[in-house]
Amino acid sequence: MQPLIAIIEDDRRVRTATASLLRAAGHASEGFASAEEFLAGDTRRFACVISDVQMPGRSGLELLGLLAAQGGPPVILMTAFPDPRLERQARAGGALDFLEKPCDPDRMLASLERALG
Repeated sequence: MQPLIAIIEDDRRVRTATASLLRAAGHASEGFASAEEFLAGDTRRFACVISDVQMPGRSGLELLGLLAAQGGPPVILMTAFPDPRLERQARAGGALDFLEKPCDPDRMLASLERALG
């Protein structure tokens, strides 16, 4: 069975574009509009999480902390508002990568391959 990737992004257009990129690269994904929506289901189904940092409700950093504490899947964070301090915090919390939106498709796919490898 193909690994399933969670895309957690409050902007529907970004969520859809990310899912399209993953599908074109041969990956299966499921989208969620918030961390709460994602956490309401079985998070163990996912091999990797790609999440926005700034979202209403629980942030991507908070989600990263929760998943890391549970021994959850690798997390790739993305943001439209990059900040070196925020990136250091994300990496210290265990983020596999920290991408600036709009994300470079090749870099996102390379990060995903590392996560799945």
